[in-house]
Amino acid sequence: MTAPSPTRSELLARRRQAGLAAQGRDLLQDKRSALVRAFHGRSVLLIQRLEEMSLDSGRARTQLHRARAELGSEAVESASFAAAGRVGVQLTAASVAGVVVVDAAHADVRRTAFDRGYATAVARPEIDRAAAAHEDLVDRLLDLAALELTVRRLAEEISRTTRQVNGLEHVVIPRLRADARRIALTLEEREREETARLRRARARARARRGSSERPTGRGRPLVTTGGRR
Repeated sequence: MTAPSPTRSELLARRRQAGLAAQGRDLLQDKRSALVRAFHGRSVLLIQRLEEMSLDSGRARTQLHRARAELGSEAVESASFAAAGRVGVQLTAASVAGVVVVDAAHADVRRTAFDRGYATAVARPEIDRAAAAHEDLVDRLLDLAALELTVRRLAEEISRTTRQVNGLEHVVIPRLRADARRIALTLEEREREETARLRRARARARARRGSSERPTGRGRPLVTTGGRR
């Protein structure tokens, strides 16, 4: 990077750039504060839902083990294939503290025993309980996915904004202010040298005027004294 030219216009430009950089840093700090608030609220909710999903997962696993123990793995697998289906999910973009995130809305995952596809004549309560537990788990998982994605994006944006703030705070602004100080010192030094030069010039001019006004002895009349030749 080339050194800045030590001129008055360059000094003003560096000071203006430092001021703009400071304003940008302040705006980024405000943005980061808003992001941190949004991240904190959603991360607390995320942790709570993760704990709830862990409990739902344990219950679903217990019901599945009971169904397999009572009916056998083949009957449970046959019912699971019959109950397989699709869940409609709609994604919508939203803005959280200036960050674009995705919200997910989905159809109801929970179904009745008649809507699961397997024959009700051969269905057993154990299979119905296992199916209901896993449907609750899928429903919670779909709600959790969008929230987790939002938290991840907020965390990434907080990290990126922090890097920008640190770059302005510790690199850009100090460099611009240091350039402004160097330019100001150079201009002050030039001004002192110019002032000293003018003083010396004035002193020489006064000295020349004083020497020109001092009498030199030329044009004086000759004084003679009387006496014999």
